[in-house]
Amino acid sequence: MHEIDVDSCERLFDLLEKNSTLSKSIRYTLIGSASTFHLPSLDLKVEAKLPVLCQRCLQPMLLNLSLSFEYVVADVEPAAFEGEDDIDWVAASREMNVNHLVEDELLIAIPIGPLHSHTCKPPIQEAAQKPNPFAVLKDLLK
Repeated sequence: MHEIDVDSCERLFDLLEKNSTLSKSIRYTLIGSASTFHLPSLDLKVEAKLPVLCQRCLQPMLLNLSLSFEYVVADVEPAAFEGEDDIDWVAASREMNVNHLVEDELLIAIPIGPLHSHTCKPPIQEAAQKPNPFAVLKDLLK
C-alpha cells in the first residue's frame, strides 16, 4: 500500500479543515492486469481519512472514504465499453501521475455537505441585544 501526503494535494487541501488536529491520510493500491475487454486495466483502491467541517454543526470531523475503481487503459474509449458504469477508461500514455488520479477520485467522492453520522449538537447562538428597527419610527411620531 502506498501513501500520499495530503498536504501535497493542492486542490484537495483547499476543501479540508486546516485547523483540525484530526489525523489525515491517503493510502492506495494500484494493480495492473488484463481486463474482460482484452485490454490492459488498472484496479485502484483508495483508503482516505480527511478532516472536514460538518455542515450541520460546523465542527471538524473525520471523513473516512473507502473507494474502489477499475480502469481500462486504451488510446480511445472502446466501443464495447460504453455501457459499463463500473469501469472507467484512462488514456494510454508512457507516464501517469497516480497521485493526480487518486486526488481526482477523492475530489469527486467528497460529499458537498459532509455531516456527522450521529446527531450533532446545535450551534450555540450568542444572545446579543439588537436594537429594534421600529424604535426609530416610534421616536419620529413624538
